[in-house]
Amino acid sequence: MINVVLISNDKTVQQRLAAQTDLQLTVLQATTVDETVRLAKQHSPDIIISEQNMENSDIFCHFLSKTFPSAKNIILVEDFPTFTMLQNSGFKVRGYLTAEQKHLIVKAVRVVHDGEAWLPRKLVAEMLDHYAFIHSELANEKSAKLNVIS
Repeated sequence: MINVVLISNDKTVQQRLAAQTDLQLTVLQATTVDETVRLAKQHSPDIIISEQNMENSDIFCHFLSKTFPSAKNIILVEDFPTFTMLQNSGFKVRGYLTAEQKHLIVKAVRVVHDGEAWLPRKLVAEMLDHYAFIHSELANEKSAKLNVIS
């Protein structure tokens, strides 16, 4: 059984998840972060799904990941997710589901629960570009230090 906590009013997502017999769905209607955490603790979530339209959803996700370290986070987004959003989450988001992908929410939950990520390819490419840049900068610094020594 996969324990899913949904912090969203999205009826389509709720219906698709509720129809699954191997998912235990809890829909939270909390008004504050403290209340959300208190209610979520009662359900030991494996997966936490929240909406991008929540204020600071990426930072909220980072906070939830510290409170529930074994839970994996999925954020429902209207627009394309960016590297900055992922970075603001402390790289804790394991899935972004766009409005066009809502029909795939059950598959996304299972994929993320199994330890994989549900990320758009464009975001993965952006992540690789950032990694390549950082790796290149580190290599340049190392090379500069070696030149100073010799």
